[in-house]
Amino acid sequence: MPAMKTAFFTICSRNYLAYALTLRESLLAAEPGHELIIFLADEAVGSNELAGIKTIAVAALGRPEIASMAMRYSIMEFNTAIKPFCFEHLFRKMDFEAAIYLDPDIKVFGPLTQVHDALQAGASCILTPHILEPLADECSPSDVDILKCGTFNLGFAAFARTAEAEDFLSWWASRLIDNCFSDIEHGLFVDQKFVEFAPSFIGALHVLRDPGYNVAYWNLAHRTVETSGNAWQVNGQPLVFFHFSGIAPGRPELLSKHQNRFQSTNEAGVRGLVEAYLGKLNDHGHATWSKVPYAFNAGPDGQKIPDTIRRHLAIRNTIDAPLSPSDAAYWNAPSERVDQVSGTVITRLMLSIYESRPDLRTDFPLSTAEGRRSYHAWFLAYGAGEYGLPDVWIRAALARSTLRSPAISRRLARLRSALARLKRRMRGE
Repeated sequence: MPAMKTAFFTICSRNYLAYALTLRESLLAAEPGHELIIFLADEAVGSNELAGIKTIAVAALGRPEIASMAMRYSIMEFNTAIKPFCFEHLFRKMDFEAAIYLDPDIKVFGPLTQVHDALQAGASCILTPHILEPLADECSPSDVDILKCGTFNLGFAAFARTAEAEDFLSWWASRLIDNCFSDIEHGLFVDQKFVEFAPSFIGALHVLRDPGYNVAYWNLAHRTVETSGNAWQVNGQPLVFFHFSGIAPGRPELLSKHQNRFQSTNEAGVRGLVEAYLGKLNDHGHATWSKVPYAFNAGPDGQKIPDTIRRHLAIRNTIDAPLSPSDAAYWNAPSERVDQVSGTVITRLMLSIYESRPDLRTDFPLSTAEGRRSYHAWFLAYGAGEYGLPDVWIRAALARSTLRSPAISRRLARLRSALARLKRRMRGE
């Protein structure tokens, strides 16, 4: 049987291109004859910046839903939300018979032979579980943490162009249009939780349990990484690909910021992997690419769009339109769902943030006047800075505040000074 026409692809925004280029280099070495297609959840890059490398900007997918999704989701949410759309594009527009997705922060060490074999044998979908054994210690992530995020890690997924796979991808894409939030409290974790249905919806599903595939911080408790000659092994088997999720350039001791079970300095084999990987990121221009601004980070006025606003855009029915000053006016208005207190205000934006945070709901009960005053003070002194909110989104709260804690006073002074400088520039002074 002739080999299937198979695509390898990843998804990233421009600030993550050093990761994607590192992945590409490793894939070309491990899978000669294959190319890595980079889907950009962002604007396109210049024609000379990635010469000879296949990139597809999200606008080229030609899906009308995507413009609203870019406004609705944070950068991480948006990158994951377009995954089934990319699979569909490869099948419908580029005529691939199979497609293999790899997260950009993966490095490939050997050919994905078991994936190719499973696809050739008739698998419609191939997935890797986060863990293959229970986690018995008290470290993070625990098995409960993983349960909240999903059984399967979607840093890897492979689909064949079969009827049941295409049906699943179409359904998955439809769910991610509105529900690709990182919102574990309400049972959502970007694209992963929906794939819990894959064993039920896809008859020809192959669960890949080889310890050499998708090695990462969440399964290292059961996988020993070491060298054998010039090759890397996991539990005595060839290492196929390692997932450097949560790695922190500049901090080689930190295997992943998402866990507290391991440090690379305490894991001899892993330390070598981390140091080599960080070196490759540098070689591929991480210092430059990481500073490239995200195209969908701000509205037409250049003001940053707070993620909490993105999540509630559908309420305003503005999801298909760019943010405008009227949006800021809406979110700056006092919330009609809160009894307001003289000398302070709880705006719609403040309430949105409050309702998304269990800790705030515990610390500041808005059912009491004192709780409302305390939350107002926290928001001005700390919350606005924590969320990186520009002045346009907090001006109303500041204008109505009569509270004068030292922190709030300092913030008011800084804002007044910044506004004065802006006015002078606008006048040409």
